Amino acid sequence: MTFIYLSIWISALIGVILIAWIRSFDIYEKEAFIAMLWAFIAGGITSVMIALGAYEFLRAFGLNDEVISNALGSLLVIGPVEEFAKLIGLVVVYSLIRKQFNELTDGIIYMSCVALGFSIIENYFYANAGENSQYLLVYRAFISTPAHISFSVIIGYAWYRYKKENKPFSTVIVALLIASLLHGIFDALAFTPGYNLLLLLYLWFIIMQSLRLVQYTNVISPFRPRFEALLETPSGETAHGVECPNCGSSAPKELFINSYFTSCRCDSCGNHIASRNDIRRIFRIFAPEYKRLLRKLVPVRFSDGRIVMSVYGSAFFNSSGNAGFFRVSDVARKLQAINDDLLDRFRKRSFISANLLKQFFE
Repeated sequence: MTFIYLSIWISALIGVILIAWIRSFDIYEKEAFIAMLWAFIAGGITSVMIALGAYEFLRAFGLNDEVISNALGSLLVIGPVEEFAKLIGLVVVYSLIRKQFNELTDGIIYMSCVALGFSIIENYFYANAGENSQYLLVYRAFISTPAHISFSVIIGYAWYRYKKENKPFSTVIVALLIASLLHGIFDALAFTPGYNLLLLLYLWFIIMQSLRLVQYTNVISPFRPRFEALLETPSGETAHGVECPNCGSSAPKELFINSYFTSCRCDSCGNHIASRNDIRRIFRIFAPEYKRLLRKLVPVRFSDGRIVMSVYGSAFFNSSGNAGFFRVSDVARKLQAINDDLLDRFRKRSFISANLLKQFFE
């Protein structure tokens, strides 16, 4: 098999994996995989065509690849052209599947699919451009692809607010300028010899900022259910033979079942009992920090001398067994505190100025 065909399959595989990964951040009202794939294809093709047309137009004025392949060209030409192209790709996608845009996270998700399509097609062109293209494909797949997505998420966020929340179009323009600047800095570092480590650090910074933006939209999502509300009404079913990991009671227990997790309530001590996976889901869904549960487990000593493993001081596991226990009010307070802290940290650590933050997030 020649490399040109192999690169097609590699690019396609990378695309599918990344789309699935992007979709995992859409917690409360997941987008249909087929709609995201359509955005990936239609948005990617549109954005690449726009970018190629823009570059062809600039060549008429002598701005060819040799002229713009430097730091200044990255900031003034490459960043603005490619981010504008991806914005047009999103506009086309929105016109085709506008009904799917019903929460802020959707703007980010579909913009990510457009950026991914753009990057995969661009990777294909680069991979078959000349010698050592195999190494270039690997580099671009693992560096440029996440970079393209990270630059553009703020455009998707701003586009949703403009179309669905009647924010002024200047919000989109400002987002485009920010994305263009982020993109331009990345390419400027890539074109400058000896800056590989700084380039990786910069990419990590942009990815973390983009992830915080996704977390922000999840916390304020209108589809995010209230944790306590899911545990107000039992399902009508009863769990038998379940021993409470707190008090040891094996009496029948009322089950609480919803689309996110399952638990049962011990009437002897008032705690809810849930599996380790279900407790992980609770914190993943209602306080979306995207961290592994094991990183948050710490030992604590109860007043009766027992030593248990604690998650945020609100849910607990014995040293043996897979079941944990918690009080609804304690977990609810902790979830609220985590989300309040997340929003506060997002505003304080954002690379966007205070005035722009007010325009974007209030």
